[in-house]
Amino acid sequence: MKAYFETEHLLIRPLVPEDAEAAFLWCGDPLVNTYMIYPLYHRAEDVRAWLMSRDVNDPDNYDEGIVLKRTGELIGSGGMRYQPERHAWEIGYNIRRDQWGHGYTVEYLTALIDYVRRFRSVEAIDGIFAAPNHKSQRVMEKLGMVYVRDTSFSRLDGSETFAAKYYRRNDPQPEGQCLICDRIRDIVQDRNPYFVKELETGYVVLGDDQCFEGYTLLLCKEHAAELHELSPAFRAAFLADMARTAEAVQNAFQPEKLNYELLGTGKSRHMHWHIFPRRHGDTPRPGPVWQTLMDGHAPCSPSEEKRDALKRALRMELDRL
Repeated sequence: MKAYFETEHLLIRPLVPEDAEAAFLWCGDPLVNTYMIYPLYHRAEDVRAWLMSRDVNDPDNYDEGIVLKRTGELIGSGGMRYQPERHAWEIGYNIRRDQWGHGYTVEYLTALIDYVRRFRSVEAIDGIFAAPNHKSQRVMEKLGMVYVRDTSFSRLDGSETFAAKYYRRNDPQPEGQCLICDRIRDIVQDRNPYFVKELETGYVVLGDDQCFEGYTLLLCKEHAAELHELSPAFRAAFLADMARTAEAVQNAFQPEKLNYELLGTGKSRHMHWHIFPRRHGDTPRPGPVWQTLMDGHAPCSPSEEKRDALKRALRMELDRL
């Protein structure tokens, strides 16, 4: 599945065939390949063929390129694949040899796990590595994984079999954990850069992804899953705040149409409104916003300057209403 996000030092994006030469720097490095499941590549053209053969829309496989922010270089790849027989996500990764020892693998995988959780349940994380590969063992341990048992694996071409270690992190989402409550807590502690304005019944925030410019959310102050669970007075005020937010979005960003969704998240199912400004041609074909969000799209995380400009415009309209 395509993924776009960033960490402190890294930009994460899908791999494309044009990455063949850069990827060959690790796919064709015998030292990097020592304990890998794939055989050593001898030509960049073979790497290109592999990149072209991948199903980038497989919902059970996140396999992305790792770009170093400060240089713009592609320095590795890695991801998570769902293993239904184990009810777990298995991690894998490759980093260019000259970038070893900087903690980039752990930084990437930590962020990737959080990213995948936005769309899928992640109850357990598995890692299998060749027993002599102590660098991978340290990665697993830094991710909070623990030894389960000895095992083995073979290269895809059957040329070599390795004695291996199987590590796991059981990571069920606690019943009391709520992603919306976490975001509201960040707002209260002045740690949410997308926060726009507090209303009577909720908090207005910009969406992290601005593929639909002006995409806005209203996070309900009450931890409830459904409208009918709210008291009549609070429910009426919450719906009024939603309408006020939508009108402000319309005035600030002048879309041709607005789309609304009331959703929950995680096991706690804390309701929140999504308000999408719609414009002609904003999806590959006429239809709902989710066809773009689920099919993958170019990164739309706004720059700090753009984000602040959108926030100012929306806050100004909210103050007027």
